[in-house]
Amino acid sequence: MIREAARWAAELDADAVTAERRDACEAWCAEHASHRLAFDRMRGFDSRFDGLDPIERIALTRAAGQSRGKGPRRRLAGGLLGLGAIILAGWFGATSFTGRAFFPDHRTAPGEQRNVAMADGSAVMLDTNSAIDIDEAGASRHVRLFRGRIMATVAADAARPFQVETRDGSVTALGTAFIVERESDRTLVTVVESHVRACPASRETMADCIRLAPGQRAAIGGERVIRLGAVDADQASAWTRGWLEADDRPLADVLTELNRYRARPIRFDARALAHIRVTGSYPLADAPRALSAIAGTAGIAVSQGPDGDVFVSAR
Repeated sequence: MIREAARWAAELDADAVTAERRDACEAWCAEHASHRLAFDRMRGFDSRFDGLDPIERIALTRAAGQSRGKGPRRRLAGGLLGLGAIILAGWFGATSFTGRAFFPDHRTAPGEQRNVAMADGSAVMLDTNSAIDIDEAGASRHVRLFRGRIMATVAADAARPFQVETRDGSVTALGTAFIVERESDRTLVTVVESHVRACPASRETMADCIRLAPGQRAAIGGERVIRLGAVDADQASAWTRGWLEADDRPLADVLTELNRYRARPIRFDARALAHIRVTGSYPLADAPRALSAIAGTAGIAVSQGPDGDVFVSAR
């Protein structure tokens, strides 16, 4: 797309371009909003240099390289458009999910949680090992979740929608508080208060979206949204208060969740523990205390190796 935008920009800058070619360029730009954006930015690289004095223009022409059969204007434009293609490619990479994930606005390390206050009064709570971008400019409030889990508490503003976007789709607040979690192949949405609208990235109409109420959950992935079983909203948001709430939950799942907050994971064999389920409240930031509480009720053994690793096994 960037190469095509550079080619059209260079062609339309020629003195003898025909109306037919201009119409063809316009048709290409109309195919997708990103085509027009790339073309407009590419033309901008060329027009920016129209006001240069002769010495500056000669220097840039030499830097861009000379081509036989072209006048100074065309040599300069061609070189600058080539340079623009490189810069624009970097710009598109930096604004894509893949590119932006390397330079998020906010991130947390394993075991860290952080609350980010927004200018409008909303707040985004980042769970362990999470990364987001926040954009409050313009007519909407926009959060990109690259990894991890967040809880958004949204200040009411009907004129400026609040949306969380992941690779899989988007979640638009129709009320106040909801949780979005990015897993390896899907996005989980849990509503704590009021309502949200969850849509897949491939959405063509509102019919592809679903509306969720407090305690309701959904998974976005595979170009669709699927309703999941209801949960207790207070339990689902317990992690924002530093707690893991388990209600007859497999022990292996609880240990996996605790490991998300540890630099050195708890060692265990999930198959050997498959028959054990636990119920209770466990501190996320204090694994020894959590394991002690689990061991007192679940019939497990907790041991520590010479290198400091912690092992959990069935008795």
